[in-house]
Amino acid sequence: MGVRFPIFVFALLLSVPLVKGVSVWEGFIDKPVYYVNIEGYSLTGVPPWNPFNDSSITWINIGYKYNETHTFNRYYEGGRWKEGFFSKHGNPKPFNLSDWNLSMVLEEYRWGVENYLPNISGKFAAGEWKKGYWNSTIERWNAVITSNQVKITLNTFACGGSGECDEYITFECWRSDGNVTCQWGKPVFKTYPGPPIGTPPQSTITWKNTICSPGLLIWLTLIPALLIGKNGPEE
Repeated sequence: MGVRFPIFVFALLLSVPLVKGVSVWEGFIDKPVYYVNIEGYSLTGVPPWNPFNDSSITWINIGYKYNETHTFNRYYEGGRWKEGFFSKHGNPKPFNLSDWNLSMVLEEYRWGVENYLPNISGKFAAGEWKKGYWNSTIERWNAVITSNQVKITLNTFACGGSGECDEYITFECWRSDGNVTCQWGKPVFKTYPGPPIGTPPQSTITWKNTICSPGLLIWLTLIPALLIGKNGPEE
């Protein structure tokens, strides 16, 4: 499948702070954890070798147990660590990071980066994946750690944040009674007839999605004319 690399994606990558590397361990304190969220962008197309300590990391959010309505958060953005209180959502289960054997998780993940991703091939509705595609076209990635799951998602350049499609592959681990099992998923390519489900309203879209498409600009230009035509005096 050919790689599409829109200009706005290139501009986005240029805007990502360049850092020598940040470790998720830097944000940990001695308190029970609800979740760890990590995001990064690849400038080379190569998946991160260590999603927990890598130069491609741009954002980390660690939510700690605080009270019934809020979490205490240490988060990394713009090249530095910050602190704050976030609204608590759902009923997350607190855990200690030592509950996870993350060394084993990282070993399983790296095995897949070296042996699984380079050998994936196959046809799908929109094209064909050739060997080497899935270890050379990664644009962005994220990792989530909760009490019973570690999930790493690798997204390719193909959809470029357009909202028209998603192309990704996942690596997941589950923890139960002290046992950890891990598995790589199959590649996923899916298209959307409109904005993906869950896309926030335009008023709340973050800086990552602020560039309007030509079609949207045309529609915004037409709205005043349509309103005038609808509300103007009848002949």
